[in-house]
Formats: sequence, structure tokens, C-alpha cells
Amino acid sequence: MKCNLKVTSYLSSAIALALATTSTSVLAAGFQVGEHSATGLGRANAGEGAIADTALVLTKNPAAMMMFDKITVSSQLAFIAPDVNTDYTYDYNTGNNCNRLGLQCDIETISATESDYAPDQFVPSFAAIMPINDKVAIGFAMFSNYGTGTEISDEFAYGDIGGTTSIITIDSSFNIAYKVNDLLSIGAGYDLVVGQAEMKRGFSLGEFDMGGNAIGHGWNVGTLLTVNDNNRLALTYRSAVDMSFEGDFTGSGAAFDPNLGTPEANTVTGTVDITLPAIAELSGYHKLTDIFAVHYSAMWTQWSALEELKATSADCAPNAGFGDGVCFQKDLHYSDSMRYAVGATAYVSESVTLRMGYAYDEQAGEAIVSMPDTNRHQISAGMSYAVSETMSFDFGAAYIMGDDVTFEEKQGPVAALEEFTSTATAILVSAQMNMVF
Repeated sequence: MKCNLKVTSYLSSAIALALATTSTSVLAAGFQVGEHSATGLGRANAGEGAIADTALVLTKNPAAMMMFDKITVSSQLAFIAPDVNTDYTYDYNTGNNCNRLGLQCDIETISATESDYAPDQFVPSFAAIMPINDKVAIGFAMFSNYGTGTEISDEFAYGDIGGTTSIITIDSSFNIAYKVNDLLSIGAGYDLVVGQAEMKRGFSLGEFDMGGNAIGHGWNVGTLLTVNDNNRLALTYRSAVDMSFEGDFTGSGAAFDPNLGTPEANTVTGTVDITLPAIAELSGYHKLTDIFAVHYSAMWTQWSALEELKATSADCAPNAGFGDGVCFQKDLHYSDSMRYAVGATAYVSESVTLRMGYAYDEQAGEAIVSMPDTNRHQISAGMSYAVSETMSFDFGAAYIMGDDVTFEEKQGPVAALEEFTSTATAILVSAQMNMVF
């Protein structure tokens, strides 16, 4: 049976707007994850591509591997505790003063709040750098640049735009660096990105469940300009990655059976295509005295690459102006965004280093309930403790504040726009271990 998958409108808009909608992780324009290292978190990632104090610099700049003269390994685990709340109103039929046909009753407007619906997350990362000689180094890193999750309760009045969203991506990055001369080092890498998406939605005409997996390929390049031991600049670029999530859509209601002939759920196999945006970043590090340094970054993310969202399946019949095999197609409206960060580091002793930072993240996409995008401010602090010449530990913490945002969103294709007001904050902590061999 051909299924006119109008349900994909809910699925695809949720995936794309969530995917296109973490700082760094939970509050960003898409779901851009920046928690790659405890050292970076402690300075709000300011100057991350140029400082090169742990192997996890590889998540930012492959050229920075030339700053290491021994095999170095770093691993970290970040914990993200977001707090996202959305206020809204809805009309409730009281059942009072109905006419004799029961078609007209008193309507009461109810104010409600959907509270704390972004679950806590753990974000791990790992990197290893191996110098081959004084001219060449290789390295490997595993981390996530994109991922998000929201769990909206069953009490939420607009089920079509609520439900559960979970998207995870893992980037395995293989890199090589070359030292051109004392001034310039260059690096490049190949990125294998694996993604998994799970979504559940309930709506007036039925419900659906979707799970899908994807594999994408990308690349990254970086440069490191070493003016002297105390001053470095870095410029990096990470390519966009096309992801095609393939999986089963299982649902019931008109969306899966436009003729309403069968009330039971139907399952079809389909794909949802997503582009993970490209990223470019300029970083700087300047050690002003023996104990004090400043650093900064400006990062550009190409959210405008998300021009459209298309869901396809061989079981989708032509509908609503879409072609045969196209379940849903939607134009997206995103703008490229910037993230600015500044920080400072104090080298208190040979064993103890303190750091702090501030970052400002621009809003890139339209806010929706499942990911209320807005401008964000991040305040960070952290420290490092060197146990010996070969082992050290890093700790970082940050507080992210999102500006309040008011927006409108439709519950379904023909429903009226509803108004929502969202607030979002997050607490992030990270711990990291480094080993030198």
C-alpha cells in the first residue's frame, strides 16, 4: 500500500530544526557540541586552536600537533545539565454551558509551563598525538561536534511539536601535520562521522516512532603560525558533512493511511537528509609575562548550508505538491553565525595552572519548542594540576545563559500559530587526564 507520509513533516522539521538548531551543546544554533576538553571548557574555548596544551587540541587544529615532541594522550568526560523551560497557553473545553447538540461549550484559556525538558548528557572525547620526527606528526581523535536531546512530557498540550528527540554523532578523525619552518605548520585530516537519530511524536490523528542511522565523510585543515614561544595564531576549517539517516517510520492515523481504512500502525522505510555545517575558526594566544597569558577565538558556522529538508521513501505517493517518492520537503531559513570568546591563563606554579573565559554565541535559526535557539553567554573557569612530568589532570566548569526568546510555531500543517516563550540555562563540568610517553 502506498502511504502518504504526511507524518514526515513532523519528523523532518523536528530532526532538522534540532540538528540545525548544542554551546555549545544544548543551547546552540543547532546542536553544536563544543565540550571537547576540560582545558577548553575552563577558558570558554578561547584560543583553543593555538594554545596546544593537551592532545585534545587535535579536535580543533591538526597543525598544532607540531607543538608536541613526545607521544601524548588525553581523554575527558564532560557532564552537561541544561535547564530549558517554555511557557505557553492553550484553550480548554470546560464542558459547561454547552448547547443541546454539545457542539459549543465554554472555553477556558490555560497558562502552562513545560519545565526542564532537556535531559542531562555526558560527552566523552579522546585524542592521541604521535610525533614521527621534528617535521611530521600523526594523530587520532574521537569526539562529537553535533548532538542533542529533548524529552517533552505527555502533559504538553501540543503533542505534534513535543515528544522525544535524540540525535548523537561521533567523529573519528585521522590527521597528519607537517612543520614547514619555524614560523609555519600545516595539518589536515579525514573525518568519519557516524550518527544515530531517534524520534517519537504523538498528534491529533495518530503517532509515529522513528529510528535511523547514518554515516558521513568530511575533512579538516589547519595552520599554526608560531611568531615566537609566547605568541601563536591558528586558522582552521572543518568541512560540511552530508548525513542520510536511514530507518523505519512506524505510525498510525491519517499520516500513515490517508484513507483511514486501517487503524493499526504501518511501517515504511525512508531517509532524512541532513547537512552538518562547516566550521572555520581563528584563534590567538599571547603570553604577556611569565605567569599570565591571554587568548581569543572567533568561530564561524555555516548554518546557511541548511537550505532545505527532504524526507524520501519508495512508499510515498505524490501529495501536497511533492513528487513521487518525496514524503516531505521544507525550505529552511538559517543564517551563518559567529561565536566570540576571550580568556586568560595564570601559570601559578610548575604544577598549577588557572584559567577563565567568556564567550558570546549568536542565534542562527528560528526557535522551536524542541530546541529554542537564542543568543547565549558563557562564563567559564578551570584549573590544571601536574602530578608529574608525564601525568596531569584538568578540570573545567561553565555556566551558559540564553536570552529569553518568544516565538510562534504551528501544531500541525493546518493549525493556527501558537506563541511560546522559552528560557534556557546550562551548567557544564568536565574532568580530563593527560599522559606523556
